Amino acid sequence: FWAAAGLGAAVLVAAALLLPRLPAETPVPLGGALRLTRDPRLRTGLVVVAFLVTGHFAAYTYVRPVLEDVSGVGASAVGTLLLVYGVAGVAGNFLAGAGAARSPRRTLLVIATVLAATVAALPWLGGSVALAAVLMAVWGLSYGGVSVGTQTWVLLAAPDAREAASSLFVGVFNGAIALGALVGGLAADGIGVTAVMWVGGALAVGALVTTAAGRAPVAAPAP
Repeated sequence: FWAAAGLGAAVLVAAALLLPRLPAETPVPLGGALRLTRDPRLRTGLVVVAFLVTGHFAAYTYVRPVLEDVSGVGASAVGTLLLVYGVAGVAGNFLAGAGAARSPRRTLLVIATVLAATVAALPWLGGSVALAAVLMAVWGLSYGGVSVGTQTWVLLAAPDAREAASSLFVGVFNGAIALGALVGGLAADGIGVTAVMWVGGALAVGALVTTAAGRAPVAAPAP
C-alpha cells in the first residue's frame, strides 16, 4: 500500500509538471451526457462494458484462492502467475487497439468469447501450475483488450460528443469494478470460491450476446 501511494504521488507530480494546459471545452451538463444513451450504438457499448468488467472483476478479485485451491499454487508462485497475466495484458492492449480500429464488433466478439471460455475453464483445466499459467496468460491477453476495445466502440458511437461519451464510459467502467468485486464476494460466500469463475464466465457470455445482437458503430475510415 505504501508503494502504491508513493507511485500515485509520483504520477500526480509528473502530471502537474509535464502535461500541457488545454483550453476548456463547452461544459456538458449531466442531462446532456445521459441523453447520449438514446443512441443504441452507445447504449450497446456501455452494456458490453458493464458485462465484461463486472465479470472480470467478479473472478479476478478472488483469483488467488482459486489458484491455491484448484492448481495447488503456493503463495509465492501466485505473484509469478499474475506477472504472466500482466505481461499478456500489455500485448492484448496493442492487439485489440489495432483490431478495434478496423472492426469494433469483431474485436469485442473475440475478446468476450476468449474471456468467457478462459475464466470458466480455470476451475476445470487449471489443475496444474503449467496449465494455470497458460490460462492466466490467455485471460490477460483477452482482458488486456477490453479497455481499448470498448472505448473505441464508445468514441466511434459518439464522434461529436466524445468528452461526454468518455465520462459515461469511465463511470460505467468504475462502477462495474466495484460491482464485480461485490458479485464475486457473494458468489464465493454463497456457493464456493470456484463459483466466482463461473459467474465471471457467464457475465462475459452476456457481453458476447450483447455485442452480437446490438447495434455497432461504423469503424473509422482508413487514412
